Amino acid sequence: MAFARRNLRTLALLLVAGATAFALLDPASAAKVVEVTVLGVYSTARMFAAYLLALLFSVAYGAAAASNKRAGAILLPVLDVLQSVPILGFFPAALLFFVNSFPRNPIGLEIAIVFLIFTSMAWNMAFGVYEALSTMPQDLEDASKVFGVRDWLRFRRLMFPAMVPKLVYNSMLSWTVGWFYLVASEAIQAGTELGTMTTLVRPGLGSWIFSAGARGDGAAIAIGIGVLGAVVLALDTFVWRPLSVWSERFRLDVTAGGEVPRVPGPYERLRWLPRFPRMRRTLRVWIAPVARRWERVVAPLDRYYTAHPHVVRNVRRIDLAMFLVIFVIVIGAGLLGIASMFTRPLPTGVSAIPNAILHSLARLALAYALCAAWTIPVAAWIVRSPRASRYATPALEVVASIPATALFPAIIAFSVLAVSAWSLQAELAALLIALFAMQWYLLFNLIAGMRNLPADLDEAARAFGLRGWTYWKRVLLPAVVPSLLTGSITAWGAGWNALIVAEYISYGGTTYEVLGIGDLIASATYSASPQPELLYLSILALILVVLAMNKLLWRPLIRRASKRFRYELV
Repeated sequence: MAFARRNLRTLALLLVAGATAFALLDPASAAKVVEVTVLGVYSTARMFAAYLLALLFSVAYGAAAASNKRAGAILLPVLDVLQSVPILGFFPAALLFFVNSFPRNPIGLEIAIVFLIFTSMAWNMAFGVYEALSTMPQDLEDASKVFGVRDWLRFRRLMFPAMVPKLVYNSMLSWTVGWFYLVASEAIQAGTELGTMTTLVRPGLGSWIFSAGARGDGAAIAIGIGVLGAVVLALDTFVWRPLSVWSERFRLDVTAGGEVPRVPGPYERLRWLPRFPRMRRTLRVWIAPVARRWERVVAPLDRYYTAHPHVVRNVRRIDLAMFLVIFVIVIGAGLLGIASMFTRPLPTGVSAIPNAILHSLARLALAYALCAAWTIPVAAWIVRSPRASRYATPALEVVASIPATALFPAIIAFSVLAVSAWSLQAELAALLIALFAMQWYLLFNLIAGMRNLPADLDEAARAFGLRGWTYWKRVLLPAVVPSLLTGSITAWGAGWNALIVAEYISYGGTTYEVLGIGDLIASATYSASPQPELLYLSILALILVVLAMNKLLWRPLIRRASKRFRYELV
């Protein structure tokens, strides 16, 4: 212990000495690092605010869709629509409801940024909650009914524990996606009354990277990536990795076998620091009275809801009715707006929408195939190797958090060197960005699904001598089918969103375009003469394609998987 402390103090002194020397030798760059660090605090605060909203939304929405079939028939298609809307599609709502509601006041723009980050986090988390609850063993549901566990008590004792593992991993993924779209959220481009474009910017890592990318300043981008990586690594060490270990307690195992989860390496090595035990004791002293008071408040509610189940049913009916009213109003207003567009001459470029959709679909299909080819074996390696889980997962989370805009210099340089002889650099760049956006959804969902593989099932497979391809075919692949489908749905949703960035790249004063629906949407938004009709028609076409894929492909597969690949505790 003393040796470790001396090593840590020596390392701290070396870091301080290195930072001091760097500041003396290059004060301008040192000042930039300090500035970007402060901007990182601003961005992290916005991310936390958006995540709390997404957490509340996903738990309520996913639980309602999974526990009520009639509500799910409405909620799931709505979630499909929301997920398929690109982040640019939410810009008009953010500008109208938030920015314009607080003219000349930055609070409106701050709320708009939080809202846009929320739209990049919430849908994936809601799908994760729905998948966890819809694949919950039927035996547990039957037992809860036999013992009279209903309503609020059922949510606390059955539904919430069942959703914890998936919710934790999808939260990690949603944070990764939030960092990905932070650039677009903190630098909102909008039209002015004079017909020109302006950029609404708030201080943060996203706006820093956006400005550096517009200038083609590679050094500033590198500083931004470095600070972003440090923030992500700190959050992974002190928040997500401990939460991942805690979520292992809620695995659906029949037997008590298996390895006892341990707190991962970096956090474990820092737990002995002098202030940490004192901090934990202080937190326990503060939290214990709050927890006891919460239990005293919740206990009467549990008793009341158990004795009066009709109250909960009536509240649910009222909530569903209010949601339907709001849904009808919003959809009606949207349909009226769409109908009004058709009363005017169609804008130029509408005829290119079908061809653009086909090109984008082919691009995403190729990116998805490449994603599946490497994420399935890598997820299995990470889950089955404690060392890989401890060290590879944080590294992948740091890499996944890097926004696509920050990678433009490397992606464009690689694309130009690789395929410039065939004039395909824009195509390759678009494919790489789509691949980068989709792969993390698949990887982290697969990791979550493989971690939830019951230990007794794995032990039985080993006892029967299942190895190699037989083990994969009979145990591992069937076990991860629900997570693979959930990851595929969200990966394709992220891919459609990423096409806005992938098919219309503006870097260093040069624009790289390829034919696709993302190019049409971005051109209609960012051109000197914006075309709102073309923007909305392109988004409408994209939504229809996504809904058709979900209805004809993903939903039948999910229904089949929930019946065929469901764990039963018998």
